[in-house]
Amino acid sequence: MSHTLVIKSEAIVEAAEIYAYYKQIGQALADRFDKELDECYTKILRNPAAYSIRKKNYRHAMLRKFRYRVVFALIGEEVVVFQVRHTSRKPSEEYGP
Repeated sequence: MSHTLVIKSEAIVEAAEIYAYYKQIGQALADRFDKELDECYTKILRNPAAYSIRKKNYRHAMLRKFRYRVVFALIGEEVVVFQVRHTSRKPSEEYGP
């Protein structure tokens, strides 16, 4: 089954803010974050059901070398990304820890 990736505007803004933060430290670090986020999206698309449901219908995928997670849901043929969040942030009431 082929899925389509849909990234909500909230997640796009969060990822852009994270990228900008790392860019202040160094362009190479920002580029590594961007590459790893893309790799995470690719892994999710390959098999979104492999990630367990954490809260309601939301699943979480961790980035390998950065302390961020991608919060997404499998809705029909779409993988909908709702959030890119740091693992140390206060847990979200909506999306879970």
